[in-house]
Amino acid sequence: MQTNLEASGMIEFFKVLPNLFSGGVYLTDPKTGQILFSNDFFKNNLGCHKTNEECFESDLLLWVAEEDKSNFRDQILFPSKHFERDTVQGDYRFRMPNEILVRWFQFEKRKVNIPNMDSQLQIVFVRDVTNEKTNEINIVEQIQFFLGLFENASVGMALQDWEGGYFRTNPRFTEITGYSFQNLTDLNIKRIKGEPISEEEMEYFGFFKEGAEESRLTRKDGRRINVYRRISAFRNSQGKPDFYYVFLDDVTEKKQIESYQLHSQKMETIGSMATNIAHDLNNYLQPIHVFSQLGEEQIKAGKYDQNKILEYLEKIRMGADNARSMIHRIIKYSKVKDEDSAAKIEISSVVESTIPLVNAGLPKNVEAQFDFHKSPLYTKLDAVRFSKILCELTSGGLLVWDDRKRGLVRVKTSPADEFKLLVSMEFTGLSLPSLSGLNTLDFVNFGDEEFQWTGMHLINRYVKNWGGEFYIEKPEPMTVLIHIFLPLEEGQVLLGATKSNQENKPKDVWSVISDKEIWIVEDDEAASEAISFVLSQKQITPKVFRSASLALENLRIRIPDFILSDYRMREMNGLNLIRKIKKVNPNLSAVLYTGNMDGLDSEELDSEGILVRSKPISVDELYETILLSFGFL
Repeated sequence: MQTNLEASGMIEFFKVLPNLFSGGVYLTDPKTGQILFSNDFFKNNLGCHKTNEECFESDLLLWVAEEDKSNFRDQILFPSKHFERDTVQGDYRFRMPNEILVRWFQFEKRKVNIPNMDSQLQIVFVRDVTNEKTNEINIVEQIQFFLGLFENASVGMALQDWEGGYFRTNPRFTEITGYSFQNLTDLNIKRIKGEPISEEEMEYFGFFKEGAEESRLTRKDGRRINVYRRISAFRNSQGKPDFYYVFLDDVTEKKQIESYQLHSQKMETIGSMATNIAHDLNNYLQPIHVFSQLGEEQIKAGKYDQNKILEYLEKIRMGADNARSMIHRIIKYSKVKDEDSAAKIEISSVVESTIPLVNAGLPKNVEAQFDFHKSPLYTKLDAVRFSKILCELTSGGLLVWDDRKRGLVRVKTSPADEFKLLVSMEFTGLSLPSLSGLNTLDFVNFGDEEFQWTGMHLINRYVKNWGGEFYIEKPEPMTVLIHIFLPLEEGQVLLGATKSNQENKPKDVWSVISDKEIWIVEDDEAASEAISFVLSQKQITPKVFRSASLALENLRIRIPDFILSDYRMREMNGLNLIRKIKKVNPNLSAVLYTGNMDGLDSEELDSEGILVRSKPISVDELYETILLSFGFL
């Protein structure tokens, strides 16, 4: 056979062939299985280094992997089964000696007709396809791995086309939404046809921007759920999205737990704040209780010093004023509407009334200390807003406390010079990330830049609106100082603490008022008695009603000229009562007083001729309000 090949000149052809084909080539006689010719690539890679007379195709079985031997034997070694086919091709694994990794070779066997030879030969092309097969296997494994994750994921997953239609969903997605893949397909067909579907159903087909968001979805059963949704786009070579990968998680229970925890934290804060308020109220009530008892004992004994009694009364009034001021501040602080109402006020009293709120917001490992200037320091600002600023700075929202350390905040009021006062805060025990975050701020002054209305920049803006300056310093690595400078108002007193100027009015003013029909509507007996007693000092005898219905019944007999009514009462609120009486007497002078002004627009009520006052109302404020109602102020 070899002689015939040489005679035909085919050997020279096979010697040239490797230059045209980069892989292995060998020629075999199908009858004997002998390899008649092979090139160097074949010899070097498949281990056939013997002379051609001694090489057989069956020798290759020694290196074929066990799992492929059967196929290799049937398709390559015994091609008579496939002799009617011109070409036989297959990929097979080989385990070569001294090599750990499996190698893949592709065999392609073709029939060869050589002139002057009776029998047909077969030529075999061998290619090393190890890299291609390895990549192919890896891709298949990755796809199988991804599909396994997709189907068995604990979160909902879906694939959407660029128009919003779904072409695959996993079981968890169906469990979360209540919609099966078929349900979503049917809805999508309706959407495409223009048939009506609900807004809740359209939530599943809207174009979603890439990114993550928390939103609400309506399940198929109509129940609204909170979901965390993340959208990623798979893009083509032009950068356009081919389809979207949707990640969906039901966070309804998590939201409920967070809401419960937030509620618990709020209740804990309220409880802590109530404890601090009760403590301060006890301090304010202590002089009232002690000095009222001392005065009573001296008067009963018949031996008393008038100056001492006046001193006792002054201390009692101071305690009552402090309690009243604190209650007003807390009520205003709790208002939902964020109103800015600047007024002249003594700064130390603002800080002092904020102590219960500051203590309630501080962590248990942080102590607050306060130092107030002995003399009054008056400025013009929104007292409620300033209280909130103090709470925001100390509660850990802006400057984060380190819960592993003992923290301390010192708040001090003092005059800066003859034009400015200073409220300074010194912080120790803050967390390192909080301190490092301050490095991005200007520690000399914020200047006039347009800052975002958040955090420290928002506080700076409020202080500037009051004509003040806001500074931050770090004198030591672990210490922060905050200075708030405010303009000093000379000769100003607290709002409501000034004496009314009724003394400048003619002496017959109160006698004129005493001739009027004066009504008091108050469901609290002690409060109505106190107001009646105050008015009796001006020779006024009011009619007192314990409910709105009793006042309306009496309206058939007498029509009032003036009414002072509590706002919150059981049967009917005071505002509705006043408006009903005003229909009978449009010239009615009316005062609505309440402990909580939420929901009341004082400017709108003032246009109706209704004055609004806060509980508890002081003696001077009550007299001033009555004079104002009748036009004497």
